[in-house]
Amino acid sequence: MRSLVMRCASLAVAGALATSCASPPVEPAAAGADGPAPAAAMAEVPADAGTQVLDVGGFLDIALPANASTGYGWELVETGAPVLRQTTPPPSAHDGPATPPMPGAGGTARWRFVAERPGTAEVRLVYRRAWEKDVPPAREARYRVTVSAPPAPAGKD
Repeated sequence: MRSLVMRCASLAVAGALATSCASPPVEPAAAGADGPAPAAAMAEVPADAGTQVLDVGGFLDIALPANASTGYGWELVETGAPVLRQTTPPPSAHDGPATPPMPGAGGTARWRFVAERPGTAEVRLVYRRAWEKDVPPAREARYRVTVSAPPAPAGKD
């Protein structure tokens, strides 16, 4: 009787594992009739959030879904220089590999920019295959940023 219960439990676990591994992969959104569909940002600042206002020394963090196994990758087209300067993004707990690593699994591409001086800037990224230069990108993400000057120090009374 005990071995029958163990066999049933083993079959239930095996069935659950097979079902979870059979999930279809998530593919990038296709371009619409009006051109490339905007990328769905998974960051603190979505691509369609309008103009972001930062103080000098503030950060613009961008995280976009990516899957290099498809041949696509994000390409930084406009950096926002000289108002913004690209720097190393902070590590994220969500960036670790899947356990066990899943072949073809997507991930997240990250960028961080620091506000260097007052002014306006635009950061633009396109999602495309590197060898398809004459083809419109599959996605595009634009970030408009206005950097404000630091407040003037208060005078002593």
